[in-house]
Amino acid sequence: MKHSAAIQKELFTYTVIGGIATLIDWSVFAIAVTFLKVHYLPALMLAFSTAGIFHYLANKTITFKCVSKKFASQISIYLLVMMMSLGLNMLIMVVLVKLFVINKIILRMLTTLLMLFPNYLLHKHVTFSKKIFATNSSVN
Repeated sequence: MKHSAAIQKELFTYTVIGGIATLIDWSVFAIAVTFLKVHYLPALMLAFSTAGIFHYLANKTITFKCVSKKFASQISIYLLVMMMSLGLNMLIMVVLVKLFVINKIILRMLTTLLMLFPNYLLHKHVTFSKKIFATNSSVN
């Protein structure tokens, strides 16, 4: 039962941090698309990258409490996971834009919701894996 409570707390924390990252993402996306008139795909890449920096630092220190000093390895894995996620986000966004004639900001929000749980699992079990980044490992 304690394990389940810990997972629920971790998922809650991930969701709160993800919510803040999402606000960063959506704000940058909305500003780029609405005011700067940037095409939605480059705007998505800019917003995703900006939010990703906050997301990495907050999840490393707060959600997953990863104290590994293997920064180079971990950031490489994080970037790989984020690139896969960005690719999926872009694919979903293109499909939604083609299927629905509604505001792209709303479609960006839907895309984010669809990717929430897959991203959590990838970051928990790959990016911040305690098995991969054990604290007693050598420093990178």
